Amino acid sequence: MKIKKFVASMLILNSALLADFSTEVSPLYTDSQDTKAIGKLLPTAEIKVLQEEKSRIKVQISGYQDENTSVLYFIAGKRIINAVFDKKAKIAFKKDKTQEIDGKQYTKMETEAWMDKKYLTRQLQPLFVHAKDLFEQNCSICHSLHQPKEFNSNQWPSIFKSMANRTGIDKKDYQLVIQYLQKNAKDIK
Repeated sequence: MKIKKFVASMLILNSALLADFSTEVSPLYTDSQDTKAIGKLLPTAEIKVLQEEKSRIKVQISGYQDENTSVLYFIAGKRIINAVFDKKAKIAFKKDKTQEIDGKQYTKMETEAWMDKKYLTRQLQPLFVHAKDLFEQNCSICHSLHQPKEFNSNQWPSIFKSMANRTGIDKKDYQLVIQYLQKNAKDIK
């Protein structure tokens, strides 16, 4: 009996330590039944699953928040977005440490929201492989391929968006490709 309890507790501990990720732009909700989105979770954003109810999961989202914004960034000082919330939504953020970068204050924040289970994966690498393939197959048709490290993370969104409609990349994959480029940019280690 003690062995079964030990194994069960180890399984719970291991599942809590495993990271989960969003596969694409995912609507966020205040509860498991809500139909009106309060925000969006971007692809490759790391989340922690807290609860499951039918087709929805309650997740914990972390990131850095610029002073008085409703955006959670992947890294302080970089415009790599984890999640964006409606400014009118009443979001409870748990604050952690604050740091100053280029004269702006960034606070490590954490919040909880509900999302559809279908946007969840435990594997980040296949998302990046898919984004890389889309980028390489579509963004070298008109010109030589720019490497992700050619630009910094804050430059990539506007560069990609200025050319995206000339590619065969589906609009639902735009943010996935942008996340791949930003998280592999020259100013990201």
